[in-house]
Amino acid sequence: MADTPIIIKKKKAHGGHGHHGGSWKVAYADFVTAMMAFFMVMWIMGLSDETRAQIQGYFNDPLGFIKNHPKVKFSVSPPGSPTASKGMGAGHGNEPAKIDEKELREVEKKIEEKAKSDSELASLLKHVEMTVTPEGLRIELVESTVATFFASGRAEILPSAKKFLARIGPLIAQTKRPVIIEGHTDAAPYPSDSYNNWDLSADRANAMRRALQEFGLPYSQIAGVSGKADTALKNPSKPFDVSNRRVSLLLPFKKPKDSTKDLPRDEFEERLKGPGKVDLKPEQPQ
Repeated sequence: MADTPIIIKKKKAHGGHGHHGGSWKVAYADFVTAMMAFFMVMWIMGLSDETRAQIQGYFNDPLGFIKNHPKVKFSVSPPGSPTASKGMGAGHGNEPAKIDEKELREVEKKIEEKAKSDSELASLLKHVEMTVTPEGLRIELVESTVATFFASGRAEILPSAKKFLARIGPLIAQTKRPVIIEGHTDAAPYPSDSYNNWDLSADRANAMRRALQEFGLPYSQIAGVSGKADTALKNPSKPFDVSNRRVSLLLPFKKPKDSTKDLPRDEFEERLKGPGKVDLKPEQPQ
């Protein structure tokens, strides 16, 4: 009987550096997205309260923000700057910031002196609150239980308030600083279906703008006019308190000369540049 040959078949293992498909692309895309989100969070944390409020306002109401957005640009402090997290004027180690703050305090003093020179305005001054904040000098005209600056429930400026604005308008104009005007209300709903607190706060802010322009403030100094209704209460623990009804004027600190680009995209591109980096801006046609 002839020997039957034994044939052994060996299967080649499929391992090593075989094709892995495209799953790595998905993982890489997730990684890039996470890094971008991390960068955005770190960037927003470095902004001033005023800028974060403007960004929040856009996402809360894009159409309303575009219609009434401030004309000032967002600013981003350079890395390592002492003002990166405290606002433009809070870097007390910076000599220009100290000078800037001193100028604003002198404006505050001049406004007080102008008002105290008139007995009628001196009593009105009790309802004017002036504070130098990290954003600049904030002048708040706060209503009382009796109509003080505006007729009750309307955007009509009272005569005594106009007299006060006639005194401070030229002083604000002399500073040559931009002015941001904000209208605020309390949380009590306006008694109308066709008109609400948003309308009232915006109308009062605009009425203040027109009055200041009438009394010498140039149009070019108006940096923003907005109505905030009851979204930024002065007394959050008492949302219906009369002190929440006010119009605020903000005179910002001057922009530091060594600050970086104004827009977030410019800041992002500036940080990416360096040896071997490519300019992200497209070439302009000749």
